Amino acid sequence: MWVDLLLRATGRDARNAVQPWAGIEGELGTELPGDYKQLCQAFGVGEFSQVVSVLCSDETRVADLLRTWRLLLSNDDSSDGPFAPYRIHVPGSTGGLIPWGISRAADSFYWQVTDGPVDAWPLLAKMEDAEDWNRYEMTVTEFLYRILTDPGFRPYTVADSVPEPCFEPV
Repeated sequence: MWVDLLLRATGRDARNAVQPWAGIEGELGTELPGDYKQLCQAFGVGEFSQVVSVLCSDETRVADLLRTWRLLLSNDDSSDGPFAPYRIHVPGSTGGLIPWGISRAADSFYWQVTDGPVDAWPLLAKMEDAEDWNRYEMTVTEFLYRILTDPGFRPYTVADSVPEPCFEPV
């Protein structure tokens, strides 16, 4: 449903971008939420409203999910580091973070891996210079839709400065 709303809001048709889910999920050691997989398949790699990029499988390596996760994991060496009080996801564990998006303002967006169903994982977002995390009980696609279309969705909305959402593929 939210993927369809994003397609309509951005005036795009679904691209059916092939994603190597078995390899991605195998390396992460976990399934990924279904709406996120639909989003990556429908849009592929690119940027929403010149603000938010979703990390998918990316041959250019600019917005690649696994590359970003590996880099964050290699730099996450203490509980008081940049992800405190969280840690980056380690395969076979719960509670860690898996990145799914970034913004041009260096905001970062994650799932928190829990014992519950993957489609119910909470989203955590952090602005570049903020100490506090924002937690959302919604899917990636709903979060993106709200960023792009809801002027009241603070602090991440771009709806008041970009009245017509768009998507630019890489």
